[in-house]
Amino acid sequence: MKTTPETLPQCWQDFADLMAAGIDRVLLHGAPGTGKTYAGLTAKPAHQPAYRLICTDEMSTAEITGLWTPNGDHFTYREGLAVKAWRNGARLVIDEINRANGDVMSLLLAFTDTTASSSWQNPQTDEVITPAAGYSVVMTMNGEPADLEPALLDRFAARVEITQPHPAAIATLPDYLRELGATLGTLSDPTERASVRAMMTLAQVADAHGVARAAALILPQHADAIAQAYEVAQLERGGAA
Repeated sequence: MKTTPETLPQCWQDFADLMAAGIDRVLLHGAPGTGKTYAGLTAKPAHQPAYRLICTDEMSTAEITGLWTPNGDHFTYREGLAVKAWRNGARLVIDEINRANGDVMSLLLAFTDTTASSSWQNPQTDEVITPAAGYSVVMTMNGEPADLEPALLDRFAARVEITQPHPAAIATLPDYLRELGATLGTLSDPTERASVRAMMTLAQVADAHGVARAAALILPQHADAIAQAYEVAQLERGGAA
């Protein structure tokens, strides 16, 4: 995330300050499509690997710790993403944490605890694994922190409400959509809000079928504003030429 501090919205500056302070357990919450996952996966040292868990009602604990898998005439244990993150001192991003079921939530309490209190034993080798240096966790959710269990919240004293799309995500949009994307991504009405993800989809459709068709298919409620933004960009391009 190369954006300079002076161009960051306050919520993203808060997150950057937490990262700079070495805080290794952070909860990002707020509207969908604002770049929370992207930030969790990228706001880290370049050499540090990152793993992502997406919580659902049907998610099993195997995704966290692993499972036995057939290997010829016997079974071997394949470790899950959280264990891999421990081994590699990696960033673990846990998305949609509020959707985790009871069994998954109980296990995640162990994998988000303080490093000094954490250990897990491989059922095949009996090896006791603890988090390697650098291990950190960023959780994301679209709801409110109050929806989470108190024990989990206690592990994440650092919480940031994300109210605006990250400038690095906005910068990936075509130039005619950037200002509009930054504005529409902050609207409080969910029926009017347009996430960066929606804008990216619109841009892809526009490449194939034109801006008017893309707006009608993806964000019809903002079709006029999108058409105007495109027209202005075209005029500015012509003037620059």
